[in-house]
Amino acid sequence: MKRGFLFAFSALVLVAASCGKNDPEYSEGAIPLTKAEEGINASANDFGFNVFHELYKEDQVLFSPLSASLALSMTATGAAGETASQMTKVLGFDKFSTDDVNRYYRKMIDALLTVDPGTAFEIANSIWIDDKIKVKQGFIDDCKKYYASEVYPADFSSQATIDKVNKWCSDKTHGKITSILEEPDPELVMALMNALYFNGSWKYTFPEVFKDRFTTISGKTTGMEMMQLSTELSYGEYDGFRMVDLPYGNGAFSMKVILPDEKEDFGKAVKRFDAGILDKLNGKLTSKDVFLKMPKFSFEYQSDLDKVLVALGMEDAFDCAKADFSKMSDGLYIGFVKQKTFIDVNESGTEAAAVTIVGMYKNAIDGNPQDIVMFIADRPFIFVIQENSTGAVLFIGQKVS
Repeated sequence: MKRGFLFAFSALVLVAASCGKNDPEYSEGAIPLTKAEEGINASANDFGFNVFHELYKEDQVLFSPLSASLALSMTATGAAGETASQMTKVLGFDKFSTDDVNRYYRKMIDALLTVDPGTAFEIANSIWIDDKIKVKQGFIDDCKKYYASEVYPADFSSQATIDKVNKWCSDKTHGKITSILEEPDPELVMALMNALYFNGSWKYTFPEVFKDRFTTISGKTTGMEMMQLSTELSYGEYDGFRMVDLPYGNGAFSMKVILPDEKEDFGKAVKRFDAGILDKLNGKLTSKDVFLKMPKFSFEYQSDLDKVLVALGMEDAFDCAKADFSKMSDGLYIGFVKQKTFIDVNESGTEAAAVTIVGMYKNAIDGNPQDIVMFIADRPFIFVIQENSTGAVLFIGQKVS
């Protein structure tokens, strides 16, 4: 059985401007959440860090928890039985109903588009369906209602369909992610995709850029363009981590730059760093005069998430004999989950994008007083892009070389 893993981690279903673009409820830089929504939000962040830890290696890493969670949650809407139980448990949503999770994401899709008018943030979702299968209308209706999902006919054995899917990725990410599928696949019958695009200008731009040295994770020093800023910023310390908060636009979104203690092995520090520590660091933030130096950087990253998700407990969804997506269609299983991400951090701001694709295959047999703080990020560090009123983590990454 084919086990390709086509999970559209962030296949950006760009939500139209009509989806709350001018909603005054979210125009003041904050997104109000109910108690249940706060729980779902916290669980989504935990899921993101769990995956980030599994992806760790001594190289650049960039993962979008929001994109992955959106794409997988949309897929889980069509799951039933043990498959649904495993998916919701790994995603952290086992204590919440499917309707609660779907309504949370509908709210977040609308709110994130409007919470900072000065920052470009776009979300898109899509479903591509081969006519070899019949997809249940209830599933399609839920994806349209809660995820603003576009629905397209597809023939994955045709290069024309592959080109259309890849063009969709490129369009929804403003050309930052130009492809997610490499070649026709006649066994592929359905793809569920999510895409995110973020473009934010620093509230405080870096006035100086110059050549300096950066120590890589291997201990080598290398020349690199560094940015320098001296201003009042939010700064905090907790449990061997130091963090500075760099706001974008009106402050609804920000990048958190996190430096582990220099004496701790970076890999061990990354494994320790989780949503709880990030919350503690956010709680410790106070205004300080900060001299900040950090590198400009830009890179792309690709994650094949099938092994990671199986290792976390999402086993049945990838097993052609056990998968139960009966709320979606008969005899389907996840063949692969893939995510591509992009980030460019420079003196003006940050541009980032993510595409996640979940690829579905059909079973062979149908079934079920301030001191100046010196913050010199000239060695490996972690970074997080976060919506601050909810704490929703959009991207997690590390800069190590």
